[in-house]
Amino acid sequence: MVLAKSSDHPLQAGFSDEESASYDDFLEEMLTISRVFHYGKDEEIVIKGTDSRCLYYVQEGTVEVFHSLRDTKIVVALIGAGNFFGEIGFFDGISRIRDIRTIEDSIIRVFDHSSLEKHQQEDPRLYSKFVTFMARSICSKFRRVLEEREPLTAYAASLSTGRRSYEESKPLPERLLQTTEWSSIHKIVEGAKARFFDLSYQLQQDSAPEIPASLQLQCNAILDEFNDQLQDFQDQNLAKPDVEEYAWGYVFKEIFPYFMRSRFAERAYYKPKGYAGDHLMMEMIYRNQPEGDGKLGTLTDSWCLNSAASKAVRGRRKLLGKQLESISRQKLAHGRPIRIMNLACGSNRELFDFLQHCDYTEMIEATCVDADAHALEYTDQQVNVFPHQATIRLMNDNVVRWAVGGIRHQYGPQDIIYSAGLTDYLDRRLFQALIARCYEHLNPDGVLIIGNFTPQNHNRVFMDRILHWKLLYRNSADLEELFAASPFGHSSMILAEEQGVNLFAVATRTS
Repeated sequence: MVLAKSSDHPLQAGFSDEESASYDDFLEEMLTISRVFHYGKDEEIVIKGTDSRCLYYVQEGTVEVFHSLRDTKIVVALIGAGNFFGEIGFFDGISRIRDIRTIEDSIIRVFDHSSLEKHQQEDPRLYSKFVTFMARSICSKFRRVLEEREPLTAYAASLSTGRRSYEESKPLPERLLQTTEWSSIHKIVEGAKARFFDLSYQLQQDSAPEIPASLQLQCNAILDEFNDQLQDFQDQNLAKPDVEEYAWGYVFKEIFPYFMRSRFAERAYYKPKGYAGDHLMMEMIYRNQPEGDGKLGTLTDSWCLNSAASKAVRGRRKLLGKQLESISRQKLAHGRPIRIMNLACGSNRELFDFLQHCDYTEMIEATCVDADAHALEYTDQQVNVFPHQATIRLMNDNVVRWAVGGIRHQYGPQDIIYSAGLTDYLDRRLFQALIARCYEHLNPDGVLIIGNFTPQNHNRVFMDRILHWKLLYRNSADLEELFAASPFGHSSMILAEEQGVNLFAVATRTS
């Protein structure tokens, strides 16, 4: 009997060296009481709603655990050789809540209650050892959840809106009103409001349904100047925390109602998904069709959608599509499927841009991972809408958990792994963990592409102070240093989209 062996299998957590050495012997003995099933590719093993009367072991192959979200197949786990599944359902007897299917030819060992109960009578020693192993397996899964708590808390903090500092109204200190800083910010804000009022008056006087192009230009000029003035003010007052607390609270309170007329700004600020940059926000940028409350809201929305940051998002879509085409075409010579993995994938526009013009889609196997199942559903029903022969797996999981080792899906080696915007929210520790994890999952000569906004984002203050959309900015030197300290070493090169706002580190695994 050939078994998959793993020295770090979760069942061995906490074992002594002697116990670990005996694991394979125990497993081989235990599997003698199981039944052997041979499955072809895409065959059902477990169907949602069926009784949980069996425990399973993957001897060869890989299986996927999935459910359906309004006709979209959402994968939640990939389980490879050497792993058990179905432990909890086997013991508590509750009906299965997921479907499980093979993704390649597989050999599955099945334990049922009747055979184990019989073995309990015939060999209590082995049965006791089996129960101990299963208990440790379940405990190890919960232990990993607890171990993930600290890095996930850090990640959640990076997505914080920071709105709490402006929730309470505070009287302005009299001393502040006498400062040059207050005079400066007051002049900036009141000037912008006056120009907005003039623009609103002109819009009211124009009864035509279409907004004159001249008024869009006027709105752009007002907001460009306001954006520049806020940036200058911040640059001049970085070391004055007392000024910052009250000044930016004042800016936010006075300007907030104007920007919330914009549909994009409204979503960016309120973050209905709980975080900035969700897939529908990105779709707003891609469509670039301004919407808002009244004509002023539409004009403001147009400015937001055509800001340097928004143009950079559209630019990175083009850049990534071209990179996918260039790198994958080079790998055609290998004569095997080209495996692509998109982390924090959103709506996957750049992937399907590439597939739409690709003449070898039958060679592409793509795994798209996102914590938001609705983003995957959107991909399936709104983006994946043209004929192609690529294999697309939509995986619902938290990439940060995967990066820190909290989950061990059997993704298999990849040829290209990329992420457009995830690391904008990752601190140094999580960024490094992600790089290392990606390196482990790349084939030799596999390529990792990681995007990050640069501090030269011209709309940084607007995003930080008005939309509370805060990123962790990195320049070329920062990215090169992070990769140099990783298993990739000094193999990375830095690319940028046309605006020069969104950088991309491209690194190749050399061994």
